[in-house]
Amino acid sequence: MIFFHRKGFTLIELVVALAVVAVLLVLALPAFGNLIDRTRMDADASELLRTLRFARQEAVRGNQTLTVAPLTAQDWNRGWVVFVDRNHNGELDKNEPLLRAYEGSGNSAIKANTPLSRYVRYNALGQSQLLNGGFQAGTFRFCPQDLTRPGVKMVINRVGRVRVERGVIGWEYCEG
Repeated sequence: MIFFHRKGFTLIELVVALAVVAVLLVLALPAFGNLIDRTRMDADASELLRTLRFARQEAVRGNQTLTVAPLTAQDWNRGWVVFVDRNHNGELDKNEPLLRAYEGSGNSAIKANTPLSRYVRYNALGQSQLLNGGFQAGTFRFCPQDLTRPGVKMVINRVGRVRVERGVIGWEYCEG
């Protein structure tokens, strides 16, 4: 009797294995895309939270007014800067010291309501304050690509403290 020892796979076994891998990939790719979206959104939200806490702490420590503003007008998606706003206009000018800058990933959809759309300003007491001296409170929303998934909401209260919430944001806040 002659016995043949097979080494390797038959063509049928290889095709079946590839079909199983293809089915698993089709099932896993949407979940992987959502994971990447959530990770990018969380990274930008964490960085903005760190920046706001830094600005508040440094304003109190240095007994001065600090401003956090988007790099481009009313577009927090591109990044933001922290600076000493000497002329109190809410914008970084040439003679004002830059303390920190963050270039956004560009992958997050960050929406700020009107009081926060141009800047967040902290006075020497650590309170958020509008340019006219009134208290500044508002909300940043980090919108996921799939609006049925949870996003991140960052709420600044009247004394400048930041609270972070997770949940479905709603299309009315994320569109446009």
